Amino acid sequence: MAELPHPVVVVTGAARGIGRALTNGFLREGAAVVAMDRDPLGVEPFEGPDLHRVLAVSADITDGDSVAAARDAALDRFGRVDVVVCNAALRQRSLFEPTGLSTVMDAGDAEWRAMFEVNVIGTLTVIRRFVPALAATGGGSIIAVGTIGPMTREVEPGVWRAARSAGLNQPYEASKAALTSMIFSLAAELRDHDIAANVLIPGPTMTTGSAEMAAARAAAGFVNPPYLRPEHVVPAALHLAGRRGATGQTATAVDAVAWNDEHGFGGPHRWHAHPTPH
Repeated sequence: MAELPHPVVVVTGAARGIGRALTNGFLREGAAVVAMDRDPLGVEPFEGPDLHRVLAVSADITDGDSVAAARDAALDRFGRVDVVVCNAALRQRSLFEPTGLSTVMDAGDAEWRAMFEVNVIGTLTVIRRFVPALAATGGGSIIAVGTIGPMTREVEPGVWRAARSAGLNQPYEASKAALTSMIFSLAAELRDHDIAANVLIPGPTMTTGSAEMAAARAAAGFVNPPYLRPEHVVPAALHLAGRRGATGQTATAVDAVAWNDEHGFGGPHRWHAHPTPH
């Protein structure tokens, strides 16, 4: 971020939750932000020293024409794009109310198709439309919001296991695994254009509907982890926004909670949402 005095950042799913926190975080750092959402007015207004640096645009990431229109509006307003944060996604609780819990077998074909249509193909639609704008200004950064479930760890030479249980979170976890794989491949493809592509992994985050979902899960006997304020993702996102492909700062997945703790931004206790749902 420091290399550009006034970077232009695109955030999808910007109206609430993590997207809104990222928009506010980039604004505080002096960036201009293109806040994309199906409901760009959001629930609460954005916060920043100069809200003229926010362009709120309506776009559905599964609709290539609306994404292209948002890109054109961004270029008309700011003249460039430096960072694209792919945050918009279909959440579990949108398909499996009220708990958001589902196994691989319990989720039907329609739910699997819907999840991949938004979280994988929709994200790719955004990236396809914005990569030429990033390349035109000499490079940039793509950040895709993932999840910890698809991550693996080597338990012995040549043998891997899941880093953490998916926790009845299918097909969301599977879609984010595909997203992570896509971003890592994309990083190699875009390196010569000096465009980095990385994955940002939030912790369990309090957002619209989280309290109601947590209550429903508790009633079903599911133990919820402590929820974190959406702002916990901002420090790591700012870090990733400054990465570029030509320097090899690409094709990584960064756990925001661990990164904060390692780099002096506090452990999970600092970011706990209050009140914590139970």
